[in-house]
Amino acid sequence: MTRNPLAHAPLPRITIVTGTDTDVGKTYTTAALAVAAWSSGVQRIAVYKPQQTGVRGDDPGDVDDVARLAHTVGVPSAALTVAEGQRLTEPMAPPPAAAIDGVDLLSITAHVERVMELQESHDLVLVEGSGGVLVELDGQQHTIADLARELQGRAGEDVGTVVVTRPDLGTLNHTLLTLEALHHRGVRVSGVVLGSWPAHPDPVQESNRDYLADLPDVSGHHIPLLGAVPAGWNVGVS
Repeated sequence: MTRNPLAHAPLPRITIVTGTDTDVGKTYTTAALAVAAWSSGVQRIAVYKPQQTGVRGDDPGDVDDVARLAHTVGVPSAALTVAEGQRLTEPMAPPPAAAIDGVDLLSITAHVERVMELQESHDLVLVEGSGGVLVELDGQQHTIADLARELQGRAGEDVGTVVVTRPDLGTLNHTLLTLEALHHRGVRVSGVVLGSWPAHPDPVQESNRDYLADLPDVSGHHIPLLGAVPAGWNVGVS
């Protein structure tokens, strides 16, 4: 069994997992957060992906990867519900992917209602976004940040957002811009996670981790570094 890298990460009942970019480690982070919650006594966990792009037919998507990773470290199948809002075949942002598939995108209201339904029967709902924080979800210029804000309007303090970022050169600017964008929109940030943390970090990566562990307060609110998820965490574990 691989040690959970986010073992002590406290989570609101509805937690949005977004990132500074695509392929920063959001799916691995979502799985690690699910395992952390289960290990702390949370019994019923749901994982929701509003828009799954780049997956065809019945091929496994990101939520299936979350379930696989969580199950390998002992989270029982009965404790974990996974769901997608909509599946699109092309590996690109939802609006152009939907145009290629010839379908209409679900509205942000539909995603809000689905999350609230899941919350009624689960102790924790993890919502994994697509790409970065300002990627459009619905063809009406609404983003994962808008979804987070709408959910805050419905569930208040029970909603928080986790930002996943890279450990590499340039990440400080990307992370601070993402946090600024969320703050500007009134989105409550629960913490930052370093995704794809290397087995042998170089001095730049170690320096970035140290900086992110001591971020300046945003409007009097401290944003903690919740941890670092190793690259390939739990891959091959059975």
